[in-house]
Parts: sequence; structure tokens; C-alpha cells
Amino acid sequence: MLLLSQLLFLIVCLGVALVSKARLNQQTQQSSDLLVIVLSAVALAVSMLAQLTLDPLGSDSGTLLRMLNNLAIYAAAPMLVTAVGAITRPYPISRPAWGRWLLGLFALFELCRRMGYGEEYTLVLGICCIAGLAVTLRWLKTSKYATPLLSAVIAFSAALAAHYYHIGLATGLLFSSLGLALLGQAIRNVPLRPQPE
Repeated sequence: MLLLSQLLFLIVCLGVALVSKARLNQQTQQSSDLLVIVLSAVALAVSMLAQLTLDPLGSDSGTLLRMLNNLAIYAAAPMLVTAVGAITRPYPISRPAWGRWLLGLFALFELCRRMGYGEEYTLVLGICCIAGLAVTLRWLKTSKYATPLLSAVIAFSAALAAHYYHIGLATGLLFSSLGLALLGQAIRNVPLRPQPE
């Protein structure tokens, strides 16, 4: 069951990356928001591929696996949520701003890790990501766009609850896969760039 849920998560991450890349190719003006979604989805996929292929007990492979997992959880997930919110707004986020946000996420992770608040930070970050998607719902005008995103919020909430109530990693990955698939549907449906009001 765990292997199937990991494979499903990997396939869904790659699907989100492909959908976002297709949307990026449709844009007339260059936007970094969809590019961030593509890169975040690829980072999540690479992390899952590493879990499937690398030996966690090996010295070098275990270190690489932890680094890729940390990249996926503490950088790719919040960047993905921020980018989904950004594509619903009329003003794109600049590439330097994305770089500063990524550096801030790295610094916050390292600070919390050194202070011994890693588990608490993970929980707070997960809640903030879900809240960020919920706030994005407010900016969507029609249910055609909001329904997949609302369903994704519910699926990600179930995944977070499955992790913290120790229901099982496979269950959490299945809910996360469902949430990502619904997020990919929302990305595919959202208009390319709203006009400024």
C-alpha cells in the first residue's frame, strides 16, 4: 500500500508540473508564478523518487534523502501554495521576490531546526499552507475555479491530520495525492492572469 501511494504521489506531482508547464507555454507575457509551480512540483516528485530509490540507512544516500525531503516539505510546499495564490491575483510576483521568499524559508527552517522546534515548525507550516490555499479561495470569483481548490484544501487537511494522528504514511500520501491532483485541476481551470482592477 505504501509503495502504491508513493508511486501515485510521484505521478500526480509530475502531472501537476506538466499541467503548469502547459499553462506557462500558453501565456503571452512571461510570468514566474507558473514557473514556481512547475519547479515546486518537480521538487516534490524528486523527493518522492529519492524515497523510492535511495537507501535511508546509507551514509551518503541517507543524507541526500533527508536533504530532498527537507527541500520538498520546507521549501517546495510553501512555494507551491504561494504560487497558486499568486496566479489568482492580477499582479505577478517578480523573480527577485521569489528568491527572497525562498531564502526566507530556508532561514526559518534552519532557525527552527537549531532551536529544536522542528516538529512544531512542520505542523505550523502545514497549517499555514492549508490556510494559504483557503485564503486563495476568497480571490476566486466562480465555483468552477473554487470547487477543485476547496476540495484540495480538504484533502490536504486530511493528509495533515493523518500524519499527526499517526493513521499511516500511506493514507497521508493518498490524501496528499488527491489534494495535488485537485490542485492541478484548479491550476488548469484558473484564468491565465486576471486584469488589474
